[in-house]
Amino acid sequence: MASYTDKPFRKIASEYGAGFTVSELISINSICYNNPKAFFLANRNNNEVPFAIQLFGYEIDLFVKAAQKIESMCDMIDINAGCPVPKVIKAKAGAYLLKEKKHLISIVELLKNHIKKPLSVKLRMGFDSDNINDIQFYKDLENAGCDMITIHARLRSGFYSSSVDYEHIANVCDKLSIPVVANGDIDSYEKLKEVKRITGCKYFMIGQAALKKPYIFEDLINKQDSIRSIEYTKAIMIRHFNLMIEEYGEYAYRLFRKFAHKYLSGYKNAKLINSYINNCKNTQEVLNIINSIK
Repeated sequence: MASYTDKPFRKIASEYGAGFTVSELISINSICYNNPKAFFLANRNNNEVPFAIQLFGYEIDLFVKAAQKIESMCDMIDINAGCPVPKVIKAKAGAYLLKEKKHLISIVELLKNHIKKPLSVKLRMGFDSDNINDIQFYKDLENAGCDMITIHARLRSGFYSSSVDYEHIANVCDKLSIPVVANGDIDSYEKLKEVKRITGCKYFMIGQAALKKPYIFEDLINKQDSIRSIEYTKAIMIRHFNLMIEEYGEYAYRLFRKFAHKYLSGYKNAKLINSYINNCKNTQEVLNIINSIK
């Protein structure tokens, strides 16, 4: 999740038991042109093992060059073929690659021949209703050398709000020999049990739900759905914010706003508290507001 799954957030997730973490989207072009920000995004925490760097782009030669530059920084290279954002699609990256399936397969084949680390692909179940992935496509990815596939079972056209087709994942999981990871709307242990029953998957990726409650990983490990108090949430927010200050300095007060909105979603006076945080001018003001939440 671009701009969310940064190093501080991933540290929190790992502390709560996330067994595998993935970087933000990183452009292959920015890596190839040695953009310092790209390598900053690729840095990991000591507690992130295993850790994947998620690449997006289109040109095959740049994919190879970028992967070779950063593979020493991770345990797996992940190709993003699922991002639905218009500017990414316009660059012929992310979910756009599902419109050129042979091209995506070629990317996997060439990468597999030029890097030593395992290779995964995260994708959607298709670009639109006229371009739904068939089983042969997934088998072709496996035969090209893909070591793991994560399926967000929505179409690109569905963005994040359409229903999730877990039966699609089930069909793929049944036909492939490599790990298939189920993704999409898993926001509780009860939902995980349902998805596991439908798909037959052994592995699951949690995204949006972890932004509101990063302790979801602890809940899943403990096979329960817990209810945490506002004081507990405040403690997580302060811990998270302090990690962001360590990473970004004083500018963290602006970057934390979007996280605060997620943490406080559903709480009384959330709209008012968020407006206060949005208008903060420094990190101390943010901490004061968090501490004042009742």
